[in-house]
Amino acid sequence: MHKPALIVHLVFHPESDLGRTLALHVHSALNKDPVLPGLRIPTVFCAESDDLTPPTGLDLDDAELSFVVVLADTDINADDDWCEFVADVWEACVGTRHRCVPFQITEDAWPLSPERLGEVNFPRAYHVDDAQKPDLVARRVVLELCRCLHGDAIGGEHPEAPTKLFVSHAKTDIDAEPKVAQSLIDFLGGDQPIATWFDSGQIEGGSLFTQKIEEGITDSSLLCVLTTHYASREWCRREVILAKQRQRPIVVVDAIEDTEQRSFPYLGNLPVIRWQNDPQAIIDLVMKETLRDLHTRLLLKAWRKNGDTVFTRPPELATLLDVPDGHTVLYPDPPLGVEEVRLLEKTQVTVTTPLQRLAADRPLQGQRLALSMSESTDNRRFGADTLHQEQAMLELSRYLLILGATLAYGGHLGSEGYTVQLAELVRSHNAIEGVDPVNRIVNYLAWPIPFDKKQKAAYKYTARIERVARPGGIDESLDPDFSAGPDQFFPATQSPQHRYAWARGMTAMRERETRETVARLVMGGTFGPTDKRMADGTLTKSWYASRIPGLLEEVMCSVEEGQPVFLLGAFGGVAALVIDILEGRPRPEMSWDYQKDAPHAAQMRDLYRQRGERWQDYPEMIERLREVGVAGINPLLSEEEHRVLFRARDPYQMTEIVLRGLGRI
Repeated sequence: MHKPALIVHLVFHPESDLGRTLALHVHSALNKDPVLPGLRIPTVFCAESDDLTPPTGLDLDDAELSFVVVLADTDINADDDWCEFVADVWEACVGTRHRCVPFQITEDAWPLSPERLGEVNFPRAYHVDDAQKPDLVARRVVLELCRCLHGDAIGGEHPEAPTKLFVSHAKTDIDAEPKVAQSLIDFLGGDQPIATWFDSGQIEGGSLFTQKIEEGITDSSLLCVLTTHYASREWCRREVILAKQRQRPIVVVDAIEDTEQRSFPYLGNLPVIRWQNDPQAIIDLVMKETLRDLHTRLLLKAWRKNGDTVFTRPPELATLLDVPDGHTVLYPDPPLGVEEVRLLEKTQVTVTTPLQRLAADRPLQGQRLALSMSESTDNRRFGADTLHQEQAMLELSRYLLILGATLAYGGHLGSEGYTVQLAELVRSHNAIEGVDPVNRIVNYLAWPIPFDKKQKAAYKYTARIERVARPGGIDESLDPDFSAGPDQFFPATQSPQHRYAWARGMTAMRERETRETVARLVMGGTFGPTDKRMADGTLTKSWYASRIPGLLEEVMCSVEEGQPVFLLGAFGGVAALVIDILEGRPRPEMSWDYQKDAPHAAQMRDLYRQRGERWQDYPEMIERLREVGVAGINPLLSEEEHRVLFRARDPYQMTEIVLRGLGRI
């Protein structure tokens, strides 16, 4: 099983609002919307405990390369246990492939442990105000990641040499307004940890000009300053073509003031930023593109086969000409559009992405998988934020869709619902040639959740809505609200009878979904009260509307049907709760004493018994789960595969294990 190529650990004290803010900002800087892939580097926060003590250690070897960012502030420095924890982590990285970079985000946050960290350089971020800190820290994290990954790429060990930047510009325009090249070089000449190759004045006398230019570009990122005369200059054109042939990171600064007689065709297929007299924004983009390039090389290693030529950006006619005969170009997702692929086919070179390669065999064609995925009650205990879980859910769903699976999900259709996000995935893959239109989402909609014409139109081409009928024994004789019509809706908290009706409706939906699917994937899930912000800004406790926590009921439905359950426990919630029960660890949440505080819980239980409906209590569920055991809850997986899946954070690693299991059905 493949390990994740890279994980960034973001360490901050659980009481530090500033540390958490910075960690979330760094995470966002390293990740784009997973529906539109780009720079996506997985991050994880420190696991948090109720007593605020640090974890016993970090699982550095969970990835090929772990990069630890410590956000050291007053809260950490005031806590001796956290100071020693940071020192332990730093020392654990010394002499390994892993790296630890502690940041000083408040003035009194150094050196934490004088005897152990007194000689360690902490990049400083305390000298700017809190509003500027997020960008400053994220910028430096990107730089240090580039250094680290570049060291691996050239066979060194975390070189101290800065990232190289080759500024390609037309000398004719250097003194012409808006003087972009000169502004950039002046900016880079300041306190910037970037080595800049700017012009022929840096070539030693007597050297071969062409050779030195090629050497300068081969291990640099190229920044093209597109001004009026740029495309007419031979050396500018050579530099761009050479950088593309060498698969170097390239960013274009569009600084054309008026018109351009002939645009240079090989400046396409690249990120472009408009000059707005903000050199820092341009350097930030160059560094992120450099990091994306380095990280992509790592990721594609896991997908590469004999005869592959790896491209870190989408192929084009100019870059396909040098591909050896018989080779396939492997480039990062998302795939090119149909019109581009048809044009590139004329080169007789095959091009593909990891997702297209997966889709070729369609190993899950025709299999309907149940997804039990929702926000966790306790994700912070597992070093995760809601952002981490949402991205993992969508990435895993993307892989399963492209592999041919039909995804079944029982939930609502509100703007924040998971079905909405799945529908966006469908739309993003519908135009890929060679892949069937991904119209394979089934949303089971329980009574009494309404479904109107507007919703029907919205999901007509992306999801099939399966309305589950009102369960037997629930009708207007119990309450006038309980009609069978599609537009009837009422809150579960209105009365014990309303809670009972809701619970019966949700159970009917889950039982049907289980019967019509071949396996269930469980991630997250609430198992108790969660904070919900009301319209007036106040916080209130919100409980589930089912008989028991929703994802727990879905697991129990699968157990009773003998359906394999894949438990993804890295984000906490019901998935981790069930894993604990299976492995013999006590969980107070699996008790009536904990769950009885849900609205109308006791009266709802009485209604179940009065009306002859089965009431499965928590001791009975625990006994049943332990009777089944880890091996029995999913006999498709080995003990080792279960162990990895219980802790896996990387969507590709999750998918690999799920595929192995489903292949054994």
